[in-house]
Amino acid sequence: MHGLGVFLGCLVLGVTAIAAIGSVAASVTTAIKEDARDLLGGDAEVRLAYRSANSSEREFLTQSGSLAEVATMRAMARTEDGTRRSLIELKAVDAAYPLYGEVELSPPQRLDTALSRRGQAYGAAVDPAILARLGLAVGDRIKIGEAILQIRATIVREPDAATGGLIFGPRVLISAEGLGETGLIRPGALVNHHYRLRLSPGVDPAAWANSARAAFPEAGWQIRSFSEASPSLQRLLDRVGQFLSLVGLTALLVGGVGVGNAVGNYIAGKTVTIATLKCLGASNRLLFATYLIEVLALAIASIAVALVLGALAPVVAAPLLRGALPLAIRFAIHPAPLALAATFGLLTTLIFSLWPLAGVGRISAGALFRDTVDRTGRRIPPAILATTAVLVAGLAGLAVATAHDQKVALWFVGGALAAFGLFRMAGAVLLWVARRLGRPRRPALRLALATLHRP
Repeated sequence: MHGLGVFLGCLVLGVTAIAAIGSVAASVTTAIKEDARDLLGGDAEVRLAYRSANSSEREFLTQSGSLAEVATMRAMARTEDGTRRSLIELKAVDAAYPLYGEVELSPPQRLDTALSRRGQAYGAAVDPAILARLGLAVGDRIKIGEAILQIRATIVREPDAATGGLIFGPRVLISAEGLGETGLIRPGALVNHHYRLRLSPGVDPAAWANSARAAFPEAGWQIRSFSEASPSLQRLLDRVGQFLSLVGLTALLVGGVGVGNAVGNYIAGKTVTIATLKCLGASNRLLFATYLIEVLALAIASIAVALVLGALAPVVAAPLLRGALPLAIRFAIHPAPLALAATFGLLTTLIFSLWPLAGVGRISAGALFRDTVDRTGRRIPPAILATTAVLVAGLAGLAVATAHDQKVALWFVGGALAAFGLFRMAGAVLLWVARRLGRPRRPALRLALATLHRP
């Protein structure tokens, strides 16, 4: 183990990064699928822009199962005296909302109680941000359109928030009756009507959607089932997941340089041992196999530790993401991202370890004994060069094949290869310059420069 701390550290950090990112992304995707009905607000949703359903459409929807209607639009909220105002996303719901999940309010209370009429005013539940913008508190009143509403709670959790699309202001929840009081629903109003359905038992949402389109081909409504609950959230997760995966792979490649240096230094420290073994008859193949097995054993142990850390990442991420995502992450072992991280780790280990391992086998025993003062050039066998090239191609192919956006992954691979070429060239230039700087008078500086390009 002596001298291989950098090897172990680089490998554990790189593989942990990839495994953790993959595990968290898989956990969030699983949560989206499990909470799909909550995220959509029903088994299926029908969306109409700028108009509500007519009598025949509403009758068809009512006969299909339990129905909840939601109207969304942008509006302006003002203080009663009109001195402060804020753009809001207004959401009006009926008594059946939500069909799935629960709206959590602070202080805790039922949604219908918070939105009901008391005296002359309907209630409203608001995003906490609106209180800060308008300088209000729970119990104060706001004016939306022509209606004055009392703020009775702040929204802690809204199960279908992720399916609301692009929003431009804090959310304000009111009742459908309260929306009528605002006077905002008039010809030309930019309002979207969402009809959420809890379908009758045994009804397939996809089949129902096809029948709805066939029954009303001119309705112009957009229909989606719970399996398509939040495509925008899924796209966001895919993109963020790919970005972070490439960041993790970058960390692993940078760690690969550390792996190569660590293995090279480890082999250099074993020069006397290798020379002795060769004098006793050890073949090049035996020496190469011996140290390759050592490196792979340590690599497998490091990768195993990294996979355990990566698998536990969702446990650490869950409380951090609770406020950012409208769903709960559940802990589970996800084999696919862990297997991918392990494969990346093994390929990186082999790519950066084969060259320092193969170089020793090409040197005679006598040259090894002189190596500390007269370093002999290492000649890499063609078979090792070819194997390394195949492994590099395999690593690049795996990165591209498993990426959500393969075009971005191809650019990443090209950039990584260019970066390695650039730094290798910069190293060669540094050595060339060091050789030609002459001999400074200061001994420390002279030794420092000499050490860059001499034994």
